[in-house]
Formats: sequence, C-alpha cells, structure tokens
Amino acid sequence: MPVVTVLWALALLTAVSTSLLWAGSVSYGLAHNDLELAGIDAMVEAGVNLAVDGLLDPRPDRRWPSDGRPHETAFGGTSVKITIQDELGKIDLNQADISLLISLLQSAGLDAGAASNMAEKIVDWRIATPLKHLNGAKDQDYAARSSAYRPRNGSFQSVDELLLVMDMTPELYRRIAPALTVYSGRQFVDPQVAPLEVLRVMPGMTAQTVEAVLAARQSGPPVMDALAGDVLAYLRGRAFTIRSEFARSSRTIVAEVTIRLTENPDQPYWVLNWKSK
Repeated sequence: MPVVTVLWALALLTAVSTSLLWAGSVSYGLAHNDLELAGIDAMVEAGVNLAVDGLLDPRPDRRWPSDGRPHETAFGGTSVKITIQDELGKIDLNQADISLLISLLQSAGLDAGAASNMAEKIVDWRIATPLKHLNGAKDQDYAARSSAYRPRNGSFQSVDELLLVMDMTPELYRRIAPALTVYSGRQFVDPQVAPLEVLRVMPGMTAQTVEAVLAARQSGPPVMDALAGDVLAYLRGRAFTIRSEFARSSRTIVAEVTIRLTENPDQPYWVLNWKSK
C-alpha cells in the first residue's frame, strides 16, 4: 500500500510539474508575441513621424514627395522603405461622379455595359434617396437576393466597404482599390500626386500624357518644392497614407497608416486608419 501511495504522489507531482512547465511556456510565448508586436508598432510609428517631418520640411531640397515615390531610411540598423501618398491623388468613393467610376471600372477590365451597371450600384450604395439608377441596387434588390445586409444609403466609411456592394467581386476589388479613397473629400483629383491607376482614367489623359507625367516626377523635385511660405498651411486638413515596409523576424512587415494633418503644432496629425500585415 505505501508503494502505491508513493507512486500516486509521484504521478501527481509529475502532472503538476508538467502543467507548470506548459503554463510557463505559454506565458513566455504570449509575452514574446506582445513584445514583438510592440516592436513592430514602434517601428511603424517612427516611420510615420519621420514621414510627416519630411513632408513638412521647410527646406525644399529636403522635402519628401507625396506621390508614392519611395524613400529609404533605417531605424536601429533595420532598413525601412517609406512612401507617402496624398489621398487627394485618388478617386474619392463618396464624391466621384459616375463617369469617373465607369472609366475606372473599364480600366479594370469590365466592358462598357458592365462598368456602367457596377458604377450605378456603387452610387446607389452611397446616396440616401430610395430612388435608384436603372441598373443600380437599393434595399429591395438586396432583400430579393436574401442578402444579410442592406446598402448603407450613406457615405462609404472605408474602401473595404466596397466589397459589400452588389456584384462586386474580390478580384475586381483588388484591381480598383489602389485608386480609391474615402479621405480626400473632393470630387476632383490632383494629377500631380495621382498614382498610375488614377492617371490612366482621368479625363483628357492619354498613354503619352501619363508617361510624360510620371517621367517628370522621376526627374524633377516634389511638387511642393515650388511653394513659398508655410507648407503646413498649404497641406492643412489633407489626408496622406504612409506605407512602411521592413523585415522583422525573417518576415516582411507592410504597414499602411492614413493620417490627416491638423492645425495643432503639438499634435500635427490624427490617425484615421492603421493596417499592418
């Protein structure tokens, strides 16, 4: 009997020890992951702050471009590629007229009819009136398809929301998303900072014109270099997406942070969106 008792005691102690080791291993893993995420976030935040400083640099020869051209830098021995994209160079989902949306959809591969139908559905999603375009879609159309949701009947809150619009496919979304924003708040697009996907569909743009615009950017200084006076006053209220790319623990981290510049020198920007993968 004493032998059995000793064996039971040993088994119990072994189980307890194993449990403690497992718990310790899990705690260590969680702490390590938290530390890793904190390091990544710190790197991304440093990139954003550096980009804002570069964007607002009063010295024209030091000012960073905001048309998506990359800038290479380093933090603590880690190489980081940073780009700044002025959201005014993109097509605003909530402001663009239907003809510009049709052009964008055609550039993504849809024929004229399909592009027109899709553009009407996009516009119907964002307008409050119950009336719809001929080939658009409102509440009753989503209900007829047994959809679990209805159109917002209001402004898009993010570009990702476009995936909810009737007949939008993930493949089509991937093709048009780089050209879109919900942060410019303007119906027009600034061609001086527009990405290639937008330049191609702007009225009056030809392949030769697009090529000339892009070549001028590469050979010339940032568009704001011609500005005199307070750069912040010119950019105040504008939104920018700052993309950081760097290696961390044998993988590539890509983060996109969208900010809006403010009038407050103590808090020069607000973060509108933060995505990393």
